[in-house]
Amino acid sequence: RALLAESARINERTRISRELHDLLGHHLTALSLNLEVAGHITEGQAQEHVRQAHTLAKLLLTDVREAVSHLRDSGAIDLEAALRPLVTQVPSLDIHLDIAQPLTLDDPERAHVLLRCTQEIITNAVRHAGARNLWIQVRRDADTVLIDARDDGHGADAVAPGNGLRGMRERLNQYGGKLEIQTRRGEGFGLRIAVPGAPALMPAAVTQGVL
Repeated sequence: RALLAESARINERTRISRELHDLLGHHLTALSLNLEVAGHITEGQAQEHVRQAHTLAKLLLTDVREAVSHLRDSGAIDLEAALRPLVTQVPSLDIHLDIAQPLTLDDPERAHVLLRCTQEIITNAVRHAGARNLWIQVRRDADTVLIDARDDGHGADAVAPGNGLRGMRERLNQYGGKLEIQTRRGEGFGLRIAVPGAPALMPAAVTQGVL
């Protein structure tokens, strides 16, 4: 039984690493190729910006490959090593990642949920919040992993969840997780994610709060 459980864990970690490779790797490769072409048909200052974007795309692709290798090879998943590639070299946004102590998860599914939620937080800060800075703190409280994120964007009077936030809620709810959102116009967005480090007996409700 122990051997079967370990085999299932390895297979699941391999599946997740393959998904990261296929999704992010494919899109970043396509982006890099398109930027390379754009660099040949632009001139002056625009060409320089395209070249910088091309360099960032290649760096991100390298980081994704390193994260995939980490997921494949490590028995326990180091959250900092897995999250770091997501928060570096993001154009137009300074991301400040704070992990108080080494955090590892034996469950690749929960690690995958935290990675995808962090990715969505970054995407929202860039696309919707108009933020220049994003602060992300990751810590463990007893048997729960917490991610607190806040940005300095424009905020809103109320939260209008789209597909990204809805997807976060669905993923978290599967593992007994919680998502709390706080915002006020002119004061940016704040999010808290809580995921039990061990399987929950029952899914916890996802709550949404507005300051």
